[in-house]
Amino acid sequence: MRMRREQSAGRGRSSSRVHYGMSEIIITIVLVVLAVITIFPLVVPLLFAFKTQLEFAYHPWAIPEALRWNNFAEAWKAVRIDQGLLNTLIVCFGSILCTIPSAVLAGYVFARYRSRVTEILFYAILIGYFVPVQMVLVPLYRMEVSLKMNDTLYGLFLPMAAFGIPFWTLIYRSFFKSLPRELAEAASIDGAGHTKTFFRVMLPLAQPATVLAVLQVFMGAWNDYLLSLILLSDQNKFTMQLRVASFLNSYGTDRMPRYAAAVIISALPTLILYLVGHRWIIKGMLSGAIKE
Repeated sequence: MRMRREQSAGRGRSSSRVHYGMSEIIITIVLVVLAVITIFPLVVPLLFAFKTQLEFAYHPWAIPEALRWNNFAEAWKAVRIDQGLLNTLIVCFGSILCTIPSAVLAGYVFARYRSRVTEILFYAILIGYFVPVQMVLVPLYRMEVSLKMNDTLYGLFLPMAAFGIPFWTLIYRSFFKSLPRELAEAASIDGAGHTKTFFRVMLPLAQPATVLAVLQVFMGAWNDYLLSLILLSDQNKFTMQLRVASFLNSYGTDRMPRYAAAVIISALPTLILYLVGHRWIIKGMLSGAIKE
């Protein structure tokens, strides 16, 4: 009897083992390669940032012999990261303030007050989501020159908001459509008007989508390079990414440890923000923020 139990237990353990076929092995290899490709650009600056220029010249891919933090202080002064940080924060918060309120109001109207007119307006706005930024760079620059908005920070974050509003309008419309209509009807029975229903009932329920939008818009504006390069020419208005890129263009690889330190400093806020807010990002996606 005991032997039968041991045999049945052994069979259960053997049957519970996962058998990997050729397709699973190939998928695992592909995922590992993609993970290495993703992590590699994050590791390379760490190899360079703690070295002297001489050590980098002779052993660029070796592990640093010591952690030399002075490269970060020198990069801060050489790149003028403090001014670039202030300009980038203005652009990021300007993008958030111009994008999210407009998108949440438009998404709510298109979700709750559906008619032929609102559907036509929604798809007219949605067309902007499918227009690549590169396609409108020349007319955008000419328009900003004619309006005397070029080489200004608000002339940078307003186009960012214009490119972001169609996408986040779609997100909020999908989110509000997923909410039960009984909530708005109950608020209407209690005497709440359209404005009170939106701000007291619907907007608090859209918190996951709002947090997701704030994080994504902030990180998108922080990492922007193309629009900043086209619309800004005054170095005092340069954002963080432009300052780091201009430092590399000026010195090339002669100051690579400082450049690597500047890259780490410029990327650190978004990495910290993602690590802190990744739960909100996942929650916003799972709660229906990207469902249609």
